[in-house]
Amino acid sequence: MNMNKKIIITDTNIITDLNTCKLLDKFAQLDNVYINDICKREEINEKTGGIDVINKIKEIKVTSEELLEATKLFRNIGKLSIFDVLNYVVAKYHNAILATGDNRLKKFAESNDVEVVRTLKIIRWMREKNIIKNNEVIDACILLKNDSKTFIPIELIDELINEYNQDLVGIN
Repeated sequence: MNMNKKIIITDTNIITDLNTCKLLDKFAQLDNVYINDICKREEINEKTGGIDVINKIKEIKVTSEELLEATKLFRNIGKLSIFDVLNYVVAKYHNAILATGDNRLKKFAESNDVEVVRTLKIIRWMREKNIIKNNEVIDACILLKNDSKTFIPIELIDELINEYNQDLVGIN
């Protein structure tokens, strides 16, 4: 998976998580991150994140062909929202990586050959690109860990905290 070269289609779960951990503004600055226009118009609200920051995320227009396929799939799948299916279809059509925090969508997309990244992978990637520093990774993880609405397993958050704590110790 090359997150530097492929475009990334994000869903609102990722936006919410990155807003919670105070990294949404940095994510929005990445050249290859997009949100589809329908999800942006229909799902974004004050709980998702700051509109000014979200407006910095590039928008990708959903074509009528993509919308038609998403509608057909939605009728047949049943367990995913229309927005989830739409994000999957847009990622598929653009040979993009799908950024989602939704487990059902992750499993569906991966079983249909669409690459998926989750919140912690995005945080790690932003660190690898020097967009954020080790201490920002740790601070972000602590915010996620303390958020009762996150679906990220605490053990995975703790692993990332420990990894970057060790890196900080190694620097000193």
